[in-house]
Amino acid sequence: MPEWISRQFGGVLQIKLTGYSPERFLNLCNARNIPIWDLLYQDDGYVFWMSLGGFRRVRPLVRKSQVKLRILKKEGIPFFLRRNRRRVGFGMGVLVCGLSLYVLSLFIWDIQIEGNRRYTDEMIVNYLQSAEISWGMLKSQVDCEALEASLRNDFPEVTWAAARVSGTRLLIAVKENEALSSIPQKDETPCHLVASRPGVIAELVVRQGKAQVKAGDQVEEGQVLVSGIIPILDDSETVKNVRYVHADADVTAFTQYPFSETFSKLYVAESETGRKKSGLFLQFGRWSSALLSPAKEGESWVYLTERKQARLFTSFYLPIYWGKIQGKEVQHYDAFYTKKEIEQVGEGIYQNFVKNLSEKGVQIIQNDVKILEGESVCKMEGTIWTKEPIAQIQQITDREETENKE
Repeated sequence: MPEWISRQFGGVLQIKLTGYSPERFLNLCNARNIPIWDLLYQDDGYVFWMSLGGFRRVRPLVRKSQVKLRILKKEGIPFFLRRNRRRVGFGMGVLVCGLSLYVLSLFIWDIQIEGNRRYTDEMIVNYLQSAEISWGMLKSQVDCEALEASLRNDFPEVTWAAARVSGTRLLIAVKENEALSSIPQKDETPCHLVASRPGVIAELVVRQGKAQVKAGDQVEEGQVLVSGIIPILDDSETVKNVRYVHADADVTAFTQYPFSETFSKLYVAESETGRKKSGLFLQFGRWSSALLSPAKEGESWVYLTERKQARLFTSFYLPIYWGKIQGKEVQHYDAFYTKKEIEQVGEGIYQNFVKNLSEKGVQIIQNDVKILEGESVCKMEGTIWTKEPIAQIQQITDREETENKE
């Protein structure tokens, strides 16, 4: 609990110190660990603050140092309750409020997640709910160590997890593995490497197997690039036997992708009418309400809500939310793309296509994609020249093995 809060609960006094030896009094308080703060020299004495408990302990020190103490101010809950002791209803209200705050402090009212990139907040929150950990549960029911272990076990990319309860918040921090979590086992099954698509061989580096093509060769889809059948020759260069291996090589080729897309020149545009309205948003627990005039039939509005959560102290959050709602009226109408907008839309479609290729390891070399405008439709056509790995595994068939045995 913050120090200023504990002082308010215990009560504090502002004191005026005068007399024969005020410095001796201050030294005696320090020697007996009686806290004094905000000490100021004024006229013929000192003014300072001290706790109610400390004030009760200084009577012997006052006599010993021959000083006088005069109370200037009284602050804190003890004095507040004393002043209002005859107001039964008010006192009961304060008591009920205090008990309510205490009860609220026993629950989790906010969940904060940090460090997650691959797994979204929604995914982790849904996982917590499936584990019966959710907003509004008792803090005593949260087993942080078990939660940390389950996060590491059930999320493969999470290498480290920490969970702790701070005030009325459940704080979860995770660290995700940027590299592969496991090293794949080496496959030794005999196989060929064949072309996944037609192209011209650019580079060929064979680690195991027998190359069937070389750089500059034109290959077709399905053609064997590296054979997993290695002939064993005798001294006369005659095939004596064969050995079956798992063909392994890096094979890249120059390839082509035809590109063809269409999109409409007509789109639904949106513009603001200038009309605005605002309202308030209030949520308590799972109940929520918005104080905002409803939209009339035929009107279209876009809303932006600023949401805040109530809290008493740094980590003491309450299940109370509020905020402002700002609304702007918009109108929709049909419009045609301008020439510049057509180029922007076409560039977006092309970049999306290129992005999908790049994610597969395809390198873009050049393109001749053009946009052809019609009356209501735009057509994009052209060719994209690329460089990419084209080797894919093909198992050695039983027929091949039989032929080689014969």
